[in-house]
Amino acid sequence: MTTLSIKTLLCGLSLLALSPLVLAQPSTLTIKQNTKPKSSDRYISAVHKEIETNNIGLEKTRYAILMGMLNTKGFAWVYDGEGEGYILARFDYRGDTNVMRIEYDESLVQLKYQDALGDYQCANLIEGICYKNGRGYYNYIKNLRASIARQLKMR
Repeated sequence: MTTLSIKTLLCGLSLLALSPLVLAQPSTLTIKQNTKPKSSDRYISAVHKEIETNNIGLEKTRYAILMGMLNTKGFAWVYDGEGEGYILARFDYRGDTNVMRIEYDESLVQLKYQDALGDYQCANLIEGICYKNGRGYYNYIKNLRASIARQLKMR
C-alpha cells in the first residue's frame, strides 16, 4: 500500500466514525425512563417531541423553521448556520446562550440540544435530547417548537 492509499483509508474511516454526528435525522421521541438526572416527561416532550410536516416539501419546511425562529413568542431566535437536514438556532438572553439543532426531513421536524452557555447547559444529554435542565430552558425551547409548528400548519 502506498502512503496516499493509507491516508485515504484513514480519512474514510474517520468520516465513518463521525457520520452519526454529521447526519441530521429527526425521529419519533422515545423518552428513556431509567436515566438520571431527569426532568419530567412533560417538559422533555414539550421541547423534543417531533413535529409532523404533512409532507409539504423540504424547501417549505426549511422556510417554516426560519419563520418560526423569527416569530417566536418573546425574543426571536438567531440563525447560526445550517447543514444538510438541519438549521442551528441561537438564543441569547442576559448572558446565557442556547443553541438548538433543528433537524428536518420530508416528514418530521425535531429540536435537539446542540450547545449552551450559562444557565441553559444540559445536565444529562443523550442523542441530542436534554433530559435535565432548568425550567427556563424548557420554556424558551417550548415556545420555539410551538412557533415552528404554527408555521408548518400555515404552509
